[in-house]
Amino acid sequence: MVQVLPRGVSGDVYNLADCILQQAVVGSGANQLVLSYLRHSLCSHLISHAAVLKRISKYDGLDKPHCILALLEFLESIMAGVTCRGKTEESMIVNSVTSVIFWLMQVYTSAVKKPATDTFDWSSIVKKVDTVLESMVSSQFLMGVIYLGKQEDQELFGKITKKYGEMIAGPQGNRNAAVDEAFRKVTFIDLSQLEMLELEPKGVEAVTNCLQPLLAVEILLNPSADTSVYVSQLLMIQRLKGYSSPRLYYELIRACLVSLNNVSGPNWPSMFCAFTFIKLPHILKQLNALSPSYDEKLDYAPDVIEALEMLLEDAPVLDYMDTKCVCNTLECFMTELLKQHLVTEKQVTVMASKRDSITNILQGLEINKQTSIIKFVIRAEPPLTGILKTLSTDYNKVQEALLSMLCQVLSSFELILSVATVEGKLKTFVTRLIKCNECSKQVPGETGKAAMTRAALFDVSFLMLTFIVQTFGSDVVLDEGGESFFEKWVRECMVERNKGKSPMNMVQQCDQTKVDELLLHLHSPETYKLPQIKWHEVCNNIPGVLHHVLLAWENGQSPTDVKNILDNMRTKLCAYSVCAASWLSSYLQIVCADDVLKPMNMVQQFLTSIAAEEVGQQENFKERLGLTFQIIRKMQHDFHPAGSPKMRMMLTYNLVSSNPLAEHFGDVWKSVQERGWLPIDAAQTLESLMQSCGPLWLVTKLVQEIFACRNIQEMLRVMDISFAIMHLDIELCTMSLINELLPMLLLNKLQSVELVEPQSTIVARLAVYAILSTLENPSSKLLRKKRLRADGDDLETPPSKARKLNPDAVAGDSCSSSDFPAESVINREPPASVPEPLASGFQNLLKMFSTFITTDEFSPNVHFIFQFLVLLVQCGRERVKPLLRLLPLGFVQNLLKIIVTDDFTPGLILRLYDLQTSRQGAVSDLCLLRNIQLRKDSIKL
Repeated sequence: MVQVLPRGVSGDVYNLADCILQQAVVGSGANQLVLSYLRHSLCSHLISHAAVLKRISKYDGLDKPHCILALLEFLESIMAGVTCRGKTEESMIVNSVTSVIFWLMQVYTSAVKKPATDTFDWSSIVKKVDTVLESMVSSQFLMGVIYLGKQEDQELFGKITKKYGEMIAGPQGNRNAAVDEAFRKVTFIDLSQLEMLELEPKGVEAVTNCLQPLLAVEILLNPSADTSVYVSQLLMIQRLKGYSSPRLYYELIRACLVSLNNVSGPNWPSMFCAFTFIKLPHILKQLNALSPSYDEKLDYAPDVIEALEMLLEDAPVLDYMDTKCVCNTLECFMTELLKQHLVTEKQVTVMASKRDSITNILQGLEINKQTSIIKFVIRAEPPLTGILKTLSTDYNKVQEALLSMLCQVLSSFELILSVATVEGKLKTFVTRLIKCNECSKQVPGETGKAAMTRAALFDVSFLMLTFIVQTFGSDVVLDEGGESFFEKWVRECMVERNKGKSPMNMVQQCDQTKVDELLLHLHSPETYKLPQIKWHEVCNNIPGVLHHVLLAWENGQSPTDVKNILDNMRTKLCAYSVCAASWLSSYLQIVCADDVLKPMNMVQQFLTSIAAEEVGQQENFKERLGLTFQIIRKMQHDFHPAGSPKMRMMLTYNLVSSNPLAEHFGDVWKSVQERGWLPIDAAQTLESLMQSCGPLWLVTKLVQEIFACRNIQEMLRVMDISFAIMHLDIELCTMSLINELLPMLLLNKLQSVELVEPQSTIVARLAVYAILSTLENPSSKLLRKKRLRADGDDLETPPSKARKLNPDAVAGDSCSSSDFPAESVINREPPASVPEPLASGFQNLLKMFSTFITTDEFSPNVHFIFQFLVLLVQCGRERVKPLLRLLPLGFVQNLLKIIVTDDFTPGLILRLYDLQTSRQGAVSDLCLLRNIQLRKDSIKL
């Protein structure tokens, strides 16, 4: 007999296993006594399983069937207890198990070729291989080890794959179907074969609650974002929710229609309509091109057709839309899809006919006889193209035609602006209007008709630009450091939300000489003729003029004189009224409550009507005056609102109210709860609340609403809506959630909230969703600006890809109606690293988690941590690898020692590690879990 090392004595376990096995199979048959002793040594931990398996895999006596059969029987007897109990064994186990798989393949392929003889029946070996393989495949621990072997030794697994191919391609012989299937499982093993606790439901949810609120928030914040921004967000939602492509398309179309049917307020109906009927077809086109089932040979998209059929079954939505828009909504939408080659003409006719009879009945009810906004929006596309084309020509040659065109546009300016926004042409429009404004500056010595036309063109372009900046913000539509008059005026003088500017600095920057001349002229225009001060210089010096007028009024000048000066100012150019109202709005922010009456009355004076004889022969003054009133009224609403609190909430982003802001949140949330979706005015109010109170306050309120729910369905609905609302600034809200709110929850410092089930799981899911969204779609203002600045020009997209996504693009004209961006920022591959500040925030969260798993005590906090990790890997899959690299050393092992239930599986452990960098940690945790399970089984015995 071979000498065996006593317990506790170190030695080369490989040599020890070699010695014993050599004794066991030294002849034509196996020595069962020695194999029995080897089995006893394994049970006594004198020899490791890894060493024994490795030595068996080296046995090449395939011509000794009795020895092979004995080794297979030996494997069958020990396979249920294979494990590791030390670092040395852990380093060997992966290669040992993988090597045994290859050895079993060799044994099997050799056995199936040999016929049965009088001395030995080779089918018995096949049966034993089947038994051994079945025990391996049924063991999640061993399958986990095999999966690690696939990552660790690609050369050996390459041999296994090659051997499997030869085996399948070889003669049938004595092959066993069950063995073939078992070998297929281990050869092509992946994580889907390794089970884990399912906290996310496998089935797709029946009702979607996050898509419409997410669209409302994104359109509110990012109406001119390029198509690929939306595509990236939608692909993330598809991964989180497990939607098929048709389901995603259907939910997307439905969300747009629901929003459009209920939207109200200035500009928003046309914006949502333009988004739905102009931008949405391009989004669907990109999504379809990125779908795994995409077939470029087809002239339509089967998934889109299936989505439209699902929409047909959702009759109430279409009924409401047909009634409101006085048309067959489905037909209008499919007509736009036809332009993108997503449907055919025949399909449009067939599907539209299914709604014709219903549409005719609904229109006959005479509920709403207004002209269809859909047709208005669609008809606005060609004029926009014409406007941009005209603006790109020589201004000096087309001044009269350009002025006439721009003044005609004023009657439907919001509509044109909405179309330009969703088509990604807003920046182009603004750039060309700025150039037009620059070229229309006053020319010394020019008189007569030419001068009047130039003045009107300067005026209307200034008003249009101001309205655009007022609507979207200067950060969105203007370049940093622009040198044009308008860009400098916006930067230095225009009153803007969240951009405080000192009105007294504006006064100090004025040219005092020109201010004095302007005051003399405005006081007595008939007797004092104004020297040659250009229009844009007047705009820049209006703050000084108004400051003098205010001081004079305070010191006894009559209101009649003040009114006379203001009237003389506003009848010259409408731009003067806007500049004056802007300065007065800034001034109102710094004066005390007792001094606001006079400047507010001055602003109101600029909103009174003007008689035709007062403006003389100025062209199109009435149209310009209408836009001027719109601009000044919005300044009033934004910076010194009056009226009821409810009206102020609807008309302005800024909240001015004596009521607590928590009450405003409660009112808004109640309306959202009742509807089940997020109206645009509610999104505006929530955005204002976040600006006023900070992201932590908003996220805390949302989480408290989850804890206030009474059933799981309601919690899930609130969680989805909360997740969408967090996209008002997903990065800041996520950081507030993981850095501040979750620690407060775990430390029981959040008032009236206790971390219990099922709320614990729902909050963990919200945190995971937010982290994944931040990881894939960072929403910093800088990145938003870069996306918007792209303005539809995707310089990095390969031409071939761009043609596939947009075959109708017209070369040479960047303003083509089909010039939508392709796949510039679509993040289909997992992110390579975790961006800041998410990386630091996630690391801090894990450090805080670590403090709860240093003892063996199971608590609600430990349960939450476990659920968080399960949801992270279940929802994120391969895309969370960069986050998993941040797990502290020993974190999973400490958690494993506390969570001793069957919920902790090998499949979960392997998903919690980035196996490219942390395989050894995964092996250690697999073996620890294995030993815990074996101990539990032995106790049961």
